[in-house]
Amino acid sequence: MINHSLGYFNVNLKLKNQLYTIVGFVGDWYLFYVAIRFFINHAWLRGILFLLAFVVIMYAIAMNVIYYFTNKTTKLDPSPKIEKLLGGRRVGEEQKKSQPTAPAIPANGLFTNDQILPANIALNEHEQANLNRVIKQLIDQQLLIVDYNQMSEKDIISYNRKEKKPVSALRPDQTVPYFELVSTGPRLEIYIGVNQMERLAVGHLTSVGLTEISTARKNYQLFLANVFITDGPEKIAGRSQTTIVKNKPYGLNVKVAYKEKSANNRA
Repeated sequence: MINHSLGYFNVNLKLKNQLYTIVGFVGDWYLFYVAIRFFINHAWLRGILFLLAFVVIMYAIAMNVIYYFTNKTTKLDPSPKIEKLLGGRRVGEEQKKSQPTAPAIPANGLFTNDQILPANIALNEHEQANLNRVIKQLIDQQLLIVDYNQMSEKDIISYNRKEKKPVSALRPDQTVPYFELVSTGPRLEIYIGVNQMERLAVGHLTSVGLTEISTARKNYQLFLANVFITDGPEKIAGRSQTTIVKNKPYGLNVKVAYKEKSANNRA
Protein backbone atom coordinates (compact mmCIF):
# COMPACT_ATOMS: atom_id res chain seq x y z
CA MET A 1 0.00 0.00 0.00
CA ILE A 2 2.87 2.38 0.81
CA ASN A 3 4.60 1.59 -2.50
CA HIS A 4 1.34 2.12 -4.41
CA SER A 5 0.71 5.45 -2.65
CA LEU A 6 4.25 6.73 -3.26
CA GLY A 7 3.86 5.85 -6.94
CA TYR A 8 1.73 8.98 -7.32
CA PHE A 9 4.70 11.15 -6.35
CA ASN A 10 8.20 11.64 -7.72
CA VAL A 11 9.96 9.99 -4.75
CA ASN A 12 13.50 8.68 -5.24
CA LEU A 13 14.39 5.07 -4.44
CA LYS A 14 16.56 5.86 -1.42
CA LEU A 15 13.78 7.82 0.30
CA LYS A 16 11.33 4.98 -0.38
CA ASN A 17 13.68 2.45 1.20
CA GLN A 18 14.18 4.72 4.21
CA LEU A 19 10.40 4.82 4.69
CA TYR A 20 10.16 1.03 4.32
CA THR A 21 12.92 0.62 6.92
CA ILE A 22 11.09 2.82 9.43
CA VAL A 23 7.79 1.00 8.86
CA GLY A 24 9.55 -2.37 9.17
CA PHE A 25 11.17 -1.30 12.46
CA VAL A 26 7.81 -0.32 13.94
CA GLY A 27 6.04 -3.44 12.65
CA ASP A 28 8.75 -5.81 13.87
CA TRP A 29 7.96 -4.94 17.49
CA TYR A 30 4.55 -6.55 17.01
CA LEU A 31 6.33 -9.90 16.55
CA PHE A 32 8.13 -9.28 19.84
CA TYR A 33 4.81 -8.58 21.53
CA VAL A 34 3.29 -11.79 20.10
CA ALA A 35 6.33 -13.79 21.29
CA ILE A 36 5.92 -12.42 24.84
CA ARG A 37 2.21 -13.32 24.82
CA PHE A 38 3.09 -16.89 23.81
CA PHE A 39 5.62 -17.11 26.65
CA ILE A 40 3.01 -15.84 29.13
CA ASN A 41 0.63 -18.55 27.91
CA HIS A 42 3.39 -21.21 28.13
CA ALA A 43 3.45 -21.79 24.34
CA TRP A 44 7.24 -22.00 24.47
CA LEU A 45 7.93 -23.30 20.93
CA ARG A 46 5.77 -20.67 19.23
CA GLY A 47 7.21 -17.98 21.45
CA ILE A 48 10.77 -18.98 20.54
CA LEU A 49 9.94 -19.05 16.82
CA PHE A 50 8.37 -15.58 16.90
CA LEU A 51 11.30 -14.28 18.96
CA LEU A 52 13.75 -15.67 16.38
CA ALA A 53 11.75 -14.02 13.58
CA PHE A 54 11.91 -10.73 15.52
CA VAL A 55 15.70 -10.99 15.88
CA VAL A 56 16.29 -11.89 12.19
CA ILE A 57 14.08 -9.07 10.90
CA MET A 58 15.63 -6.58 13.33
CA TYR A 59 19.07 -7.63 12.07
CA ALA A 60 17.97 -6.95 8.48
CA ILE A 61 16.53 -3.58 9.53
CA ALA A 62 19.85 -2.69 11.20
CA MET A 63 21.67 -3.44 7.94
CA ASN A 64 19.18 -1.23 6.07
CA VAL A 65 19.71 1.60 8.57
CA ILE A 66 23.47 1.46 7.94
CA TYR A 67 23.00 1.27 4.15
CA TYR A 68 20.22 3.82 3.63
CA PHE A 69 20.80 6.30 6.48
CA THR A 70 24.62 6.44 6.57
CA ASN A 71 27.53 6.29 4.15
CA LYS A 72 29.15 3.41 6.03
CA THR A 73 29.42 -0.33 5.35
CA THR A 74 29.81 -3.28 7.72
CA LYS A 75 31.38 -6.70 7.51
CA LEU A 76 28.23 -8.08 9.12
CA ASP A 77 26.24 -7.38 5.93
CA PRO A 78 25.51 -10.79 4.32
CA SER A 79 24.27 -9.28 1.01
CA PRO A 80 27.45 -10.01 -1.04
CA LYS A 81 27.50 -13.67 0.08
CA ILE A 82 23.78 -14.11 -0.60
CA GLU A 83 24.14 -12.50 -4.03
CA LYS A 84 27.07 -14.77 -4.88
CA LEU A 85 25.16 -17.83 -3.65
CA LEU A 86 22.18 -16.95 -5.87
CA GLY A 87 24.41 -16.51 -8.91
CA GLY A 88 24.05 -12.71 -9.13
CA ARG A 89 26.82 -10.30 -9.94
CA ARG A 90 27.93 -7.17 -8.18
CA VAL A 91 28.80 -4.02 -10.03
CA GLY A 92 32.47 -3.81 -9.12
CA GLU A 93 35.13 -1.41 -10.20
CA GLU A 94 36.19 -3.53 -13.19
CA GLN A 95 32.62 -3.74 -14.47
CA LYS A 96 32.15 0.01 -14.05
CA LYS A 97 35.28 0.67 -16.09
CA SER A 98 34.30 -1.73 -18.88
CA GLN A 99 30.70 -0.52 -19.13
CA PRO A 100 30.32 2.10 -21.90
CA THR A 101 28.52 5.26 -20.97
CA ALA A 102 25.82 6.98 -22.96
CA PRO A 103 27.04 9.76 -25.27
CA ALA A 104 27.06 13.23 -23.75
CA ILE A 105 23.98 14.92 -25.13
CA PRO A 106 23.24 18.60 -24.50
CA ALA A 107 20.16 19.22 -22.40
CA ASN A 108 17.40 21.60 -23.38
CA GLY A 109 18.43 24.05 -20.67
CA LEU A 110 18.37 23.56 -16.90
CA PHE A 111 15.26 23.60 -14.73
CA THR A 112 14.80 23.18 -11.00
CA ASN A 113 12.70 20.28 -9.71
CA ASP A 114 9.89 22.57 -8.55
CA GLN A 115 9.49 23.80 -12.15
CA ILE A 116 9.02 20.34 -13.68
CA LEU A 117 6.02 18.03 -13.92
CA PRO A 118 5.52 14.70 -15.72
CA ALA A 119 3.31 14.93 -18.79
CA ASN A 120 0.95 12.46 -20.40
CA ILE A 121 1.19 12.11 -24.16
CA ALA A 122 -0.72 10.40 -26.95
CA LEU A 123 0.60 8.99 -30.21
CA ASN A 124 -1.44 8.37 -33.32
CA GLU A 125 -0.34 5.93 -36.01
CA HIS A 126 1.60 8.58 -37.96
CA GLU A 127 3.40 9.83 -34.84
CA GLN A 128 4.31 6.28 -33.79
CA ALA A 129 5.81 5.65 -37.23
CA ASN A 130 7.82 8.88 -36.92
CA LEU A 131 9.06 7.84 -33.47
CA ASN A 132 10.21 4.47 -34.79
CA ARG A 133 11.99 6.19 -37.67
CA VAL A 134 13.83 8.67 -35.42
CA ILE A 135 14.87 5.99 -32.92
CA LYS A 136 16.26 3.80 -35.71
CA GLN A 137 18.28 6.76 -36.98
CA LEU A 138 19.61 7.49 -33.47
CA ILE A 139 20.57 3.84 -32.97
CA ASP A 140 22.27 3.68 -36.38
CA GLN A 141 24.32 6.76 -35.46
CA GLN A 142 25.11 5.26 -32.01
CA LEU A 143 23.36 8.10 -30.21
CA LEU A 144 21.26 5.55 -28.32
CA ILE A 145 22.86 2.52 -26.65
CA VAL A 146 21.21 -0.84 -27.29
CA ASP A 147 22.85 -3.61 -25.24
CA TYR A 148 20.24 -4.98 -22.80
CA ASN A 149 22.13 -3.14 -20.05
CA GLN A 150 25.21 -5.32 -20.77
CA MET A 151 23.46 -8.36 -19.31
CA SER A 152 24.18 -11.86 -20.60
CA GLU A 153 21.41 -14.33 -21.43
CA LYS A 154 21.97 -15.98 -18.04
CA ASP A 155 21.80 -12.63 -16.25
CA ILE A 156 18.58 -11.70 -18.04
CA ILE A 157 16.94 -15.01 -17.14
CA SER A 158 17.98 -14.68 -13.49
CA TYR A 159 16.82 -11.06 -13.29
CA ASN A 160 13.49 -11.75 -14.99
CA ARG A 161 12.63 -14.69 -12.75
CA LYS A 162 13.67 -12.86 -9.61
CA GLU A 163 12.26 -9.39 -10.28
CA LYS A 164 9.42 -10.42 -12.61
CA LYS A 165 10.50 -7.65 -15.00
CA PRO A 166 11.77 -7.81 -18.58
CA VAL A 167 15.10 -6.29 -19.63
CA SER A 168 14.81 -3.57 -22.27
CA ALA A 169 17.20 -3.43 -25.21
CA LEU A 170 17.65 0.32 -24.76
CA ARG A 171 19.57 1.65 -21.81
CA PRO A 172 17.17 3.42 -19.43
CA ASP A 173 16.97 7.22 -19.14
CA GLN A 174 18.45 8.01 -22.55
CA THR A 175 17.40 11.35 -23.95
CA VAL A 176 17.54 12.56 -27.54
CA PRO A 177 19.84 15.18 -29.13
CA TYR A 178 17.05 17.55 -30.08
CA PHE A 179 13.49 18.03 -28.87
CA GLU A 180 10.99 20.84 -29.17
CA LEU A 181 7.41 21.65 -28.19
CA VAL A 182 5.41 23.14 -31.08
CA SER A 183 1.94 24.67 -30.94
CA THR A 184 -0.25 23.57 -33.87
CA GLY A 185 -3.70 24.97 -33.30
CA PRO A 186 -5.31 23.30 -30.28
CA ARG A 187 -2.44 20.81 -29.86
CA LEU A 188 1.05 20.94 -28.41
CA GLU A 189 3.14 18.55 -30.48
CA ILE A 190 6.45 17.01 -29.49
CA TYR A 191 9.16 17.07 -32.15
CA ILE A 192 12.41 15.13 -31.76
CA GLY A 193 15.32 14.26 -34.03
CA VAL A 194 19.06 14.16 -34.56
CA ASN A 195 18.87 17.92 -35.04
CA GLN A 196 16.31 20.64 -35.75
CA MET A 197 16.57 20.13 -39.50
CA GLU A 198 15.58 16.45 -39.26
CA ARG A 199 12.96 16.72 -36.55
CA LEU A 200 9.67 14.80 -36.73
CA ALA A 201 6.41 14.99 -34.77
CA VAL A 202 6.28 11.97 -32.46
CA GLY A 203 3.38 12.72 -30.11
CA HIS A 204 1.25 15.40 -28.48
CA LEU A 205 0.55 16.42 -24.90
CA THR A 206 -2.77 15.48 -23.31
CA SER A 207 -2.12 16.65 -19.75
CA VAL A 208 0.58 18.12 -17.52
CA GLY A 209 0.59 16.63 -14.06
CA LEU A 210 -3.11 16.27 -13.23
CA THR A 211 -4.15 19.23 -15.39
CA GLU A 212 -5.73 18.83 -18.81
CA ILE A 213 -3.65 20.40 -21.55
CA SER A 214 -6.27 23.03 -22.49
CA THR A 215 -6.34 24.33 -18.90
CA ALA A 216 -2.56 24.11 -18.54
CA ARG A 217 -2.03 26.14 -21.74
CA LYS A 218 -4.42 28.79 -20.51
CA ASN A 219 -2.70 29.30 -17.16
CA TYR A 220 0.94 28.45 -17.85
CA GLN A 221 3.76 28.79 -20.33
CA LEU A 222 4.94 25.26 -21.10
CA PHE A 223 8.42 24.10 -22.13
CA LEU A 224 9.97 20.69 -22.73
CA ALA A 225 12.47 19.95 -19.97
CA ASN A 226 13.38 16.38 -20.93
CA VAL A 227 12.33 13.68 -23.37
CA PHE A 228 13.39 10.09 -22.65
CA ILE A 229 12.94 7.06 -24.89
CA THR A 230 11.11 4.14 -23.23
CA ASP A 231 9.98 0.59 -24.03
CA GLY A 232 10.97 -0.99 -27.35
CA PRO A 233 12.33 -4.57 -27.71
CA GLU A 234 12.78 -6.42 -24.43
CA LYS A 235 13.84 -9.88 -23.31
CA ILE A 236 12.14 -12.24 -20.88
CA ALA A 237 13.03 -15.71 -19.64
CA GLY A 238 11.83 -18.52 -21.85
CA ARG A 239 12.16 -22.27 -21.55
CA SER A 240 15.35 -24.30 -21.33
CA GLN A 241 17.54 -21.39 -20.20
CA THR A 242 16.78 -19.25 -23.26
CA THR A 243 15.34 -15.76 -23.64
CA ILE A 244 12.43 -14.52 -25.73
CA VAL A 245 12.40 -11.12 -27.43
CA LYS A 246 9.13 -9.19 -27.19
CA ASN A 247 8.77 -6.25 -29.56
CA LYS A 248 7.04 -3.58 -27.51
CA PRO A 249 6.23 -0.26 -29.22
CA TYR A 250 8.61 2.57 -28.38
CA GLY A 251 7.30 5.25 -26.07
CA LEU A 252 8.28 8.56 -24.52
CA ASN A 253 8.73 9.74 -20.97
CA VAL A 254 8.23 13.51 -21.10
CA LYS A 255 8.95 16.10 -18.44
CA VAL A 256 7.48 19.58 -18.86
CA ALA A 257 8.64 22.82 -17.25
CA TYR A 258 6.01 25.45 -16.57
CA LYS A 259 5.79 29.13 -15.75
CA GLU A 260 2.62 30.84 -14.61
CA LYS A 261 1.23 33.40 -17.01
CA SER A 262 0.39 36.91 -15.95
CA ALA A 263 -3.29 37.83 -15.79
CA ASN A 264 -2.95 39.93 -18.96
CA ASN A 265 -1.52 37.01 -20.96
CA ARG A 266 -4.21 34.49 -20.10
CA ALA A 267 -6.70 33.73 -22.82
